[in-house]
Amino acid sequence: MTPRFAPPSPLNPDLLALLASCRSAPADDTPRLVLADWLEENADVSGLPSADDARARAALIRVQVELARPTSDVGRVAQLQSIEQRLIAVHSERWLGTLARRFFELGHRPFGFAMHLTTTTPPVYSFEPFSPRNRWRFTRGLLSIELAAGEQRDLELDAWFSSPLAAWVEGASITLGGVAALERLSAGAGLRPYLGVRYAVGATAFPTLRNVRPEQEEMTERRCKRLLRSANFALVRELTLYGPAVEVGFPRMMAGARATGVRRLTVKATLSDTDAAFLASAPLVNLSALDVSATELTADGMRFLVESPHLKRLVSLSAYRNRFGCAGLVALAESPLANTLNVLELQNTGIGNRGVAALAQSPILGRLNGPTLNLSMNGIGNAGVQALAACEHLERFTELVLRACSVSNVGARALARSPHVCNLAYLDLWNNRVGDVGARALAGSPHLEDVRHLSVRDNNITAACARALRARFTDRVRV
Repeated sequence: MTPRFAPPSPLNPDLLALLASCRSAPADDTPRLVLADWLEENADVSGLPSADDARARAALIRVQVELARPTSDVGRVAQLQSIEQRLIAVHSERWLGTLARRFFELGHRPFGFAMHLTTTTPPVYSFEPFSPRNRWRFTRGLLSIELAAGEQRDLELDAWFSSPLAAWVEGASITLGGVAALERLSAGAGLRPYLGVRYAVGATAFPTLRNVRPEQEEMTERRCKRLLRSANFALVRELTLYGPAVEVGFPRMMAGARATGVRRLTVKATLSDTDAAFLASAPLVNLSALDVSATELTADGMRFLVESPHLKRLVSLSAYRNRFGCAGLVALAESPLANTLNVLELQNTGIGNRGVAALAQSPILGRLNGPTLNLSMNGIGNAGVQALAACEHLERFTELVLRACSVSNVGARALARSPHVCNLAYLDLWNNRVGDVGARALAGSPHLEDVRHLSVRDNNITAACARALRARFTDRVRV
């Protein structure tokens, strides 16, 4: 194949080191933002084709990092998406080199009965940077690639992964099912440093066009042990555990496994305290993101996880829809993770004012990525809101969501009087117990000048006080 672009120059060793740090912590924004700063400051010596190219890479990192963070600011999202699309449209074909064309060729190979047909009009390649069929995408500034079965041995892809362009790859993922598929996995020397397996244990396999009758593996303890003993288990980067795997004791078996390659772990099953303790003892020393949402995690289970000596690199913890309550949140606030987390999801976890007070007094709120702080569907009450209102770290957030949190007039008045709400653009108090006293306090607050959206729907506010809120906030308020 004739290369579309000239071979790129070697990259600056410092740049290569920064890119490697991004790959080692995929859920952490900090290495990427450090990389963006370096590119801006060292654009002329980066080894990239031009200083403008380096600055474009930096701009894409910053834009996509901000887009990846949940927000209610649709105007800002639209602005960022416009910048993102322009950067990708202008630069992505050069950044990809021959990769896009090779994926097009691989994706149009005949299979099934079509292999026996002859065609005189092969499909014509055209570069489409925004096609949903693309198996590459830029994720927070780095390149994420999806491989199909067998493509990890393609010689032309392996040659591309041996080029300097591959340094910008966060990971080349292949989704596998079944122990035998993992054991048979092989890859070329160029691709192997970037190859990451996405593996689900205990999931149901569904038919596809290429695999119309997928083999269903019975989940047994013996099969799980075989999986964990496989040398290729070291290539697993994203691991998901379903009910059948947890039921046969997979968390217990992970304690002695080669699990250092796992960067993201998701549990989609009920997680008992014992299971949580076993997960905490597993050598997940490079885990970047943990998702235990809707697992019925208790306070003891949360305590086992957050006190694990192996989770020192964890930066993202999703734990919504659980029942660990105040005791679990206090354990988190007092754990070493209070100094590492920058993403934390706690909606509907049974926490109350004691847990929120511990959260407000810990380093966590000073570390979490904004713009949103969402504690919805927790009975944190007025005391919890007062603790938040007194926390100086509240100034870091532009959006505060306290839906169905049992907040009444005392809590609303605490927010209205707090100087730490001065940066709020979105304040959501939907479905609480705020009455006229709280509504008047919000209407008269000198600290809510920047609020562009205030929701106090489904509270106890009379028509007269609703008019006072509209007089202050005009169409920015929802009553």
